[in-house]
Amino acid sequence: MFIKTLVAGAIGAFALATSALANEPFTPQAFANAQSQNQPILVEIAADWCPTCQRQEEVIGQLQDEQRFDGLTVFRVDYDGQRDIVRQFRATTQSTLIVFRGENETARAAGITSESDIAALIATAYAD
Repeated sequence: MFIKTLVAGAIGAFALATSALANEPFTPQAFANAQSQNQPILVEIAADWCPTCQRQEEVIGQLQDEQRFDGLTVFRVDYDGQRDIVRQFRATTQSTLIVFRGENETARAAGITSESDIAALIATAYAD
């Protein structure tokens, strides 16, 4: 029983680790590349200590698995460690989500955590 529990725990930890890897750390070059390909992009300005950011990341991970959001690139900007990038995006707080379609910003919001609100925000990158 112990080994079964240990294996199940390891599988669960691996699943969490791989879902966290779906979001890329922000680099100007990677962001510019995604924009040049006219991709739907979500910039997540987050802090590790922020419970709202943690909830957003969980919801975003679930939404990325949905077919309607195929092709979505998610970049995570570290609110504390990338202050220059935070300023470039004119974000005044952690838990800010900014959506782009290519070079065009389509929507932004701060502090939202419901799946329906975040899905509606992301969907603006897919609107014609």
